Amino acid sequence: MFEQDLGARPSNRPDQAILIEPRDLESARRTLVHDNACGTQAQFERDQFARDIADIESATAALRRAEPALESWTEPQTPALAKTRPLWPLMGMLWLSTTLLTVGAAYAIATLAG
Repeated sequence: MFEQDLGARPSNRPDQAILIEPRDLESARRTLVHDNACGTQAQFERDQFARDIADIESATAALRRAEPALESWTEPQTPALAKTRPLWPLMGMLWLSTTLLTVGAAYAIATLAG
């Protein structure tokens, strides 16, 4: 690595440690300002998120007061099922009409034939 990035080696311990320190005060100040700005931005974003959540909750409460019927998932309603008619009478009517039609057709053929 470059010596500019890591700092100078201490003269009393030749190969045991490398000091990591900024070369000048200006770079340290820039680093501090950058870190502080990032922290301020993060704090602002957390506060904005909390404000957004509070706005959503107040809008939800207002909507609940204004339109309580929209909240249908809280009390599930049983669907109104139409009364079903039994299938057996319908099948019986079908068989009866088929039988009458067949008998009528047979009678008409027998009468016309002779």
